[in-house]
Amino acid sequence: MLIDGVDLLATDLCIVGAGPVGLALATKCAARGLSVSLVDGGDFSKRPGWQGLFGAGDLATAHHASRDRTGHRGIGGTSRLWGGRCVTLDDIDFVARPHVPYSGWPISHDEIVRYYPEALRFLGFAADEDELPSFPDLGEAASAESLERWAPEPDLAKLYSARLRADPMIRLHTGCTVTDIRLNLDGSRVTGVAAKWHGRTVEFEAKAYVLAAGGLDNARLLLKTQRTWPHKFGGPDGPLGRFYTGHLTGYLASVRFTQPDLGRRLWFHGRGDRSYVKRRLALTSRAQSQHHLLNTAFWLESFSIADSAHGSGALSMLYLALATLRIYPRLGRGLAPSPTPLARRGHQSHLTNMRQDPHLLIDTLQVLAQLMRQPIRKRGFALLNPRGRYLLRYHAEQFPDPENRVCLLDRQDGSELPSLRINFRFQTEDAQSVVESHDVLDRALQTAILGRLEYLADADKRLEHVLKQALDGYHQIGLTRMSEDPQQGVVNSQCRLHDVANLYVAGSSVFPTAGQANPTLAAVALALRLADDLLAAKPPTSARRSSTAAS
Repeated sequence: MLIDGVDLLATDLCIVGAGPVGLALATKCAARGLSVSLVDGGDFSKRPGWQGLFGAGDLATAHHASRDRTGHRGIGGTSRLWGGRCVTLDDIDFVARPHVPYSGWPISHDEIVRYYPEALRFLGFAADEDELPSFPDLGEAASAESLERWAPEPDLAKLYSARLRADPMIRLHTGCTVTDIRLNLDGSRVTGVAAKWHGRTVEFEAKAYVLAAGGLDNARLLLKTQRTWPHKFGGPDGPLGRFYTGHLTGYLASVRFTQPDLGRRLWFHGRGDRSYVKRRLALTSRAQSQHHLLNTAFWLESFSIADSAHGSGALSMLYLALATLRIYPRLGRGLAPSPTPLARRGHQSHLTNMRQDPHLLIDTLQVLAQLMRQPIRKRGFALLNPRGRYLLRYHAEQFPDPENRVCLLDRQDGSELPSLRINFRFQTEDAQSVVESHDVLDRALQTAILGRLEYLADADKRLEHVLKQALDGYHQIGLTRMSEDPQQGVVNSQCRLHDVANLYVAGSSVFPTAGQANPTLAAVALALRLADDLLAAKPPTSARRSSTAAS
């Protein structure tokens, strides 16, 4: 239920942050009888004013996106920004790899795999999945077994608004920015968390506390606590705020298949619950180990029809017709990628595509059929290329690096918390793995006579090409990493702080390594696992009145 910020009761569990992870944890614990205080600095709206509470921060490099683009205060959190892509991690992500320093999780993938079905249901997936069209065997180096699923409704505020307002076991406190974690005299337990609510200080009391505020804010709260308790969380030179990790993504090549139908097998397939699923290309664990590469996945994306580099006479004819009728500016949303600079595009290259296309009439009929089957503005819409050429999007792991870190600044920049200095950068080794992964995939496609890659940059420019596109800050991995050794990580295998008995961290910030997957699905699955641990350890009790301090 929605609670006025000063009407406080002590509960079984206090969760800081109502994004996907916090919501998953709160709804499961409440359904099983635990009383929950769910505290968030925003509300149900998308008001820009809430987002200023993040603080601008101090970005040391251009590889990190600005704070206003990497998080969202309010119910639903970053689910109000994302597209709904859900991908599982891989077994290799969890093992210690000799060629990846600081790799290895203290749990196996199986610990999370069993929670994926529950996580998918929480994220709005309902229908059982039908069999996808198969993709030919790529040998020992690559496969098309990895799947990405697209949620039917990415915005979790829409999915869970009514439930949060009605559930008597969830006490939802909006507009409350948590500013302090209170510890007992010896620092072994949390006694409460303090928050600012309309200029007043309020305090939440619970038996257990979970930070689920996103990687940067989880680290920021703990770093502020460490100012008072300098030897906590591994000490000032320990792992807290270090190993900041993300993903490299962009375009280095296009792929041209020997048979145009192969593109359809890697394309979007709709489900009865309005979700979509598609296959991704990925290197096998064997290839990664053999070539000392990081985990990397690839998927197909359409060229913009305005870019003649797609090579299809039918798509060129469609573009010229829409442009001539002045319809294209109204239909095109500028979302389809295009590697060709605008200055080098022109009608002549489209006419060349049409002249050189021996299947122009048949291909044009196929394109028109696609347009009739699916409205252009429908989510998930993109045109298949009748000539079998697509841009290849990569999504690659980054080497864990203790020098990728965040530190507290003395200023606040309008936030209720000290601002962060963010030192996050991609290294040449990260880009080198991306380039070599493309080479391995290219050889696998050519050996299987399925296609080939066509690079967008010359061989001596490819590292630079990858690094120019390298930008993250959205996935916020590693800042409170999981480990069995308190000197190597902030939380243990149960996501509990090593040296605080009733404080936990949930979200991708506990991941020791990034893998190739977008982290939301795995983060939600890990939160549901944490819920089971909390339920087993803390039998439910009735809520009781908490203290409120005014300042």
